[in-house]
Amino acid sequence: MRIAVTGATGVLGQEAVEALVAAGHEVTGITRRDSGIPIIEGRGGGAVVADVFDPSDLARAFRGYDVVINALAHVPVGMSGLRPLAWREDDKLHLEASVAIAGAAAEAGVRRLIQESTIYLYPDNGSEWIGEDQRLSVHNQAFRPRVAEMRAAVDFASAGRSSVILRLGQLFGRDPHTTHALKATREGDPILLGKPENYVTLLHHSDAGRAFVAALRADSGFYNVGGEPITKARWAKDLAMEAGVGAPAKFYPELTQAIVGTRLDTQRRSLRVSSVRFMSETGWRPTVGPSTPGWSRR
Repeated sequence: MRIAVTGATGVLGQEAVEALVAAGHEVTGITRRDSGIPIIEGRGGGAVVADVFDPSDLARAFRGYDVVINALAHVPVGMSGLRPLAWREDDKLHLEASVAIAGAAAEAGVRRLIQESTIYLYPDNGSEWIGEDQRLSVHNQAFRPRVAEMRAAVDFASAGRSSVILRLGQLFGRDPHTTHALKATREGDPILLGKPENYVTLLHHSDAGRAFVAALRADSGFYNVGGEPITKARWAKDLAMEAGVGAPAKFYPELTQAIVGTRLDTQRRSLRVSSVRFMSETGWRPTVGPSTPGWSRR
């Protein structure tokens, strides 16, 4: 297939480009700046410069493609998410760019849209499993960009078009967030939110890239994508193992956790998310887990 990838210079987008190229597809990454071209070409794809906020520019870039994959995101690292306006760029990408991408893809005659989303839209569900039919917890104004993004993707799926929305688990690997977590673990600083008994559903970036390939053969709909959920106490030990230290990663004190705000409060939730639907329909399986030696260098 001919596939265009937006967000192709980000960690997730780069993994998607490389996995799609390896699967034999013709892949073009969309970048806002000339500086992104060598990044995309380094992963084996072609590159086109386009403004992701401009529907007409995007429609030009998308013409002749079978699939558009949107992997745009810009999530603040660590507790920097508490700073004023820290989420402004991420919000703009989901609220404006993602909507423009869906509309432009339809105008350009693209038949399939694959949209990145997140499991952090689910409510805390304790030790109970979470499937795709679980109601979302998106009533706060902070989630408006993600809701607009989802609606645009759903609206795309008409007139014979299909839309696949992947609710990805917490990403880990060679990304700034995990690098920050490993550094904090080595230095003995707190890094984890929530309670030790809470569940976290992790997804290595390489497996996320392969998930975009698998999504090409999925029916329209929402899919959870992650590895086997583990407790945060287990994740604390896995972080320590990968960081090369004996003491598990530390949790923030309860007093600190009580004031993190809506954005970071989602990371306190217990999310035992099932990816059975996606695995059954596409044959995708995670290959790198938090106990896999050297996962931060893969």
